[in-house]
Amino acid sequence: MSEGIPPGLQAQMARLQQLQEELQRVLLRKEQWRILILEIDRALKELEKVSEDTPVYKISGPLMIKWSKEEAVKELKERREDAELHVKTLDRQESLIRKQIEDLRKRISSQLTSLKQGSA
Repeated sequence: MSEGIPPGLQAQMARLQQLQEELQRVLLRKEQWRILILEIDRALKELEKVSEDTPVYKISGPLMIKWSKEEAVKELKERREDAELHVKTLDRQESLIRKQIEDLRKRISSQLTSLKQGSA
């Protein structure tokens, strides 16, 4: 990093960068789960439109398997609940990381201010 910056401060700056990258990964995973929830909601809405005796198929690898509408709705609702749980977990992780970033930024800023005042 820059000359004149103490190693401890350099380490904190590197940690800040790591936390920011981790936050981006959490946000990306959370968005992926939200997209899955939207897809499930669309599928459930489509299933509402069909009668009970209309054949419903599930894609499983290279196969299409026939199911009942009831089974399809049940599985989709379970998958939606699971996805919502993942989003909640990622929300908590996001909050924690954001707090760590804010605390670390304050410490770095304070140390940089002290360095500038000390060299002036």
